[in-house]
Amino acid sequence: MRALMQLFRGLALGLLLIALAAAVLLYSDLGSRDRQRRVASLAAPLLRIAVVQHASIQAIDDGVRGLIDALANRGYAEGPRLELRRYNAAGDMATANTIAKDVVSEGFDLIASISTASLQTIANANAVASAPKRHVFGVSTDPYGAGVGVSRENHLDHPPYMTGIGSMAPIEDAFRLLATLRPDVARIGLVWNTNEANSVAATELAREIAADMGLELVEANAENSNFVGEAAAAVVSRGIDAMWISPDTTTVTAADLLIDAAQAAGVPTFTSVPGHADKGALFDIGADYYAIGETQGQLAADVLDGTDPATIPVENVMPVELHVNLLALEGLEAQWQVPASVRERADVLIDADGRHVRQFSDLSAPAQDSANVSLSRFMSVHLIEYADTPNTDISRQGVLDGLTQAGLEPDRDIEFRRHSAQGDMPTLSSIVDSVVSGPTDLIVTLSTPALQAALQRGREIPIVFSMVSDPFIIGAGDSDADHLPNVTGAYLAQPIQELLDSIRLVFPEARRLGTLYTPAEINSEYNMHSLETAALEAGYEFEKIGIATVTDIADAAIALGSLNLDVWTQVSDNLISSSFPAVMEASRRADLPVITFSPAAADFGAMIIVARDYYDTGVESGLIAARVLRGESTASIPFTTSPRLSYIVNLAKANEYGIEIPQELMDTANRVIR
Repeated sequence: MRALMQLFRGLALGLLLIALAAAVLLYSDLGSRDRQRRVASLAAPLLRIAVVQHASIQAIDDGVRGLIDALANRGYAEGPRLELRRYNAAGDMATANTIAKDVVSEGFDLIASISTASLQTIANANAVASAPKRHVFGVSTDPYGAGVGVSRENHLDHPPYMTGIGSMAPIEDAFRLLATLRPDVARIGLVWNTNEANSVAATELAREIAADMGLELVEANAENSNFVGEAAAAVVSRGIDAMWISPDTTTVTAADLLIDAAQAAGVPTFTSVPGHADKGALFDIGADYYAIGETQGQLAADVLDGTDPATIPVENVMPVELHVNLLALEGLEAQWQVPASVRERADVLIDADGRHVRQFSDLSAPAQDSANVSLSRFMSVHLIEYADTPNTDISRQGVLDGLTQAGLEPDRDIEFRRHSAQGDMPTLSSIVDSVVSGPTDLIVTLSTPALQAALQRGREIPIVFSMVSDPFIIGAGDSDADHLPNVTGAYLAQPIQELLDSIRLVFPEARRLGTLYTPAEINSEYNMHSLETAALEAGYEFEKIGIATVTDIADAAIALGSLNLDVWTQVSDNLISSSFPAVMEASRRADLPVITFSPAAADFGAMIIVARDYYDTGVESGLIAARVLRGESTASIPFTTSPRLSYIVNLAKANEYGIEIPQELMDTANRVIR
């Protein structure tokens, strides 16, 4: 019995020791498991959002800003766990359709489209996708008539993966305000694009309103911005009392041409898209597109939070603002008057004393840095772009951030107006002419063509440039210190030798290189010749194909892809950057890797990018612009350049081609796409 009791005591002691050992192991493993949980958290799926816009006009850009700001305020700011990728079709429907197919086929958690055209292209691509992406749209005049399955009668009747907001402009308000300023007004000119669903909806409504008020619409059509000037001349020649700019992307892109044609005829322009009173229109009454973008952003955040898009009705949202330009009364043939009641209503009033902003700006706010001297007055800054490209977006943001770093804020210290020629040289010339004819304190140019046009037509107005490869080839100066007295800025030369070194490292057997370029762009031709010369000296064969317009890119890209290249080495070029998806599609068909100088090309599938830093250069230009606005002479400020190089490696694309990226290049890379 005693032996049995000893056995039980031994077993109990053994179990106790085992339990204690287990507890010690469990405790010691807590830190390890905590680390594992943290690693698992870091490995959580990346949240990806695509923001798609059809073109860069003030209304759409404001909507995009509002959207992104609202998302950030709801906790969806771009960062390590959230990727926000922006796409811009630059007004080209072929590019828009390519973008739509790409974003629907990629692993995005949400697509936000801004503009009716982007709504339509995304909706059409989603409709045939095996797994449609969640889609929230905004800045669309009439989504119910856009042919995307949204019911006008039942706002909950729409595709279950899609929702959004409509924003029909207050057209009747605009026409009735016009009649207040001149009761005997009878004939109103209108140029519009019959291929834009939003424009069709606005025109049909305007016809009904005009008929009810006893007014006549004098119409002409423009299928793209190249035909706006001709159509405006046709309308004016038929005798009108005023010109109306509707919410039509095509005509808003070329609004300067319409305003100029009306001014030449001695008649005013009024618009349903705020932002044009600053350019010479008598008044704008339309949407606050930033506020619309904010509403869309809140809706997108709701969907990301888990709300089913199928349960969200598509409603019309229209926060209205009024801008009035009393200076536009000068030179009008008929008697126009702006009553005091209208002036008091205005959110923005422009008169001989300047630009007065009500409600949404605090002009008394102190400068960010007390060391920065305040401006002597509210100043007008006009930023001119040749084409809408991802690199333009990067450079523009750099300029804005540079101004902010210098203590200057749009609407508080400066009037900051942006103009884009959409890649059209006549439009670029018209923009510059319009800017120099108005009250302009400073011109900021993005791209070589924009700088060139400003130098030729800018008279004595100070100019600060950015996003320029070589300012000397267009006569801006002979050296950084010896330049024209009214121009200065920051430039970024192509790192040609560094790119060729990367090709030698990754593709040691490569023999044939090639690029597309635009002969009409002096910077593109210069970049092409510089690369060709260096490539030939390095022992490569070199092919190049020139293009004249954006519509040539797809065919030229296919032709270049058929020339048995080893590596596609794409030079910096404004037109080609605006349609880079066409380049990537041709390279994919030809099974040809792409290496380029454009940092934004990484998001479209280029394998390796060796580039100067567009953002840093933009910031430097913004800082220089602030110095000029505070009174420093452009003649005394030397040109500067960015020494910083960016290496971007797309490992996912390299894996597709079965190419191993050497560790030497990986160690150099600022960004690796996996």
